[in-house]
Amino acid sequence: QAKVVFPSEELSVGEDLKLKIQLINVGKEPVLLSRIENLLPANFQMVSMPEGFEFNNLRLTIMGKQIEPLKTEEIILTLRSFKSGSFEFRPKIVCVDEAGEELIFNVEPATYTVSDAILSGRIRTGYKDLDNLLMGGLPEEYSVVLASPSNDERSLLIKRFLETGIKNGETTFYITTEVGPVRGLVEEFQSNFYLFVCNPRADVMIKSLPNVYKIKGVDNLTDIDISLIKAFRNLDRSNTGSKRACIEIVSDVLLQHRAVITRKWLSGLLPDLKSRGFTTLAIVNPQMHPTEEVYAILGLFDGEIRITEKDTSRGLEKVLRVRKLYNQRYIESELIVTRQKIED
Repeated sequence: QAKVVFPSEELSVGEDLKLKIQLINVGKEPVLLSRIENLLPANFQMVSMPEGFEFNNLRLTIMGKQIEPLKTEEIILTLRSFKSGSFEFRPKIVCVDEAGEELIFNVEPATYTVSDAILSGRIRTGYKDLDNLLMGGLPEEYSVVLASPSNDERSLLIKRFLETGIKNGETTFYITTEVGPVRGLVEEFQSNFYLFVCNPRADVMIKSLPNVYKIKGVDNLTDIDISLIKAFRNLDRSNTGSKRACIEIVSDVLLQHRAVITRKWLSGLLPDLKSRGFTTLAIVNPQMHPTEEVYAILGLFDGEIRITEKDTSRGLEKVLRVRKLYNQRYIESELIVTRQKIED
C-alpha cells in the first residue's frame, strides 16, 4: 500500500513543499523498492531527496531499499512549484519481489493547491509566471534590465509589460526605435501612454499625436532627455498611481556611444525616473556587445532578468531566470518560456 501525504498548510509559489510518500508492505515476503514513476506534476521541480535516490525524467530511482513484511517505509521529498494552481499527484510505485517479478502499485491520486506569491509594493509585468518568480511583480520604483537576444519571447514580454500598465490606467513611457505593435495603443490611450520614437524616419512611421515624441535617432542623447522633460511637464500631477517605463534603446545607445557615455546617460536617467515614481524595465541584447561593456551597464540596475537558450531533454529551449533583485525576495528557479505561455 502507498499513500501521498501533504503538509496541512497551503504554500505559495516558490516555497518548499515537504512531500511524504508512505509505503506499507502488507504481504508476507520482503520486497525491494525499485522506482517511483510519474512522481511530479508539471511545473514542479525536485529540490532535495534522501541519499541513495536518483531523480530523472519524473522517475525516482531507489537504490537497494527493502521493505520487510508488515513494515512501513517513509520517503520525504522537498519540492518546489513556480506556478500556482491545483495539482494532482498520482505516482506509480514499482517493487521487485523475491522471484524477481515487478509489482506495480498505483497510488490513489491526491491534489494540492499552490497559491500565488504576492508581496506588497510590486507592479505586475503582465506575464504571470514571471510575476510569480518576482513574488508579485517588479518592486515599485526599481530599475530592472532584461538581458536577452532579440527573439519573439522578448518582444512579447515587452508588449505585455506595456499593455498591463496602459490598460490599468498607469502612466506608461516607451522609448524605442520602432513603433511595432503599440501603434493602436498610442492612439487609443493618449492620456496615459507616451511613445518616444528614436528613429530618423519617425515622421513616416507614425502620425503626430500629443503623446508621441519623435527624436532623430540615438546620436544626440540630449534630444531624448529634452523630450522626456517635456513629457514629465505634461503629466497630471494629481495622478499619484503607479508609473512604468520601458527603455528598449539601451543596445542602440551602447553601439553608438560605447560604455562610458552610455553609463553616464543611464546614471542620470534611471535615478530621474525613480524620483518621479517610475518602475523601469530596460532591454539589452548581450550578444551585440563585448562582455565588459555589457557588465558595465548591468551594474547600474537594481535587478536583472535574463533569457538564454538551454539544451534540455526536449531540445533547445529558452530559459528565463531572475539573476538579481537588490534587497528584495525573489525565486531563483528557472522558467521555460515560450510564445504560447506568455500569450496565455
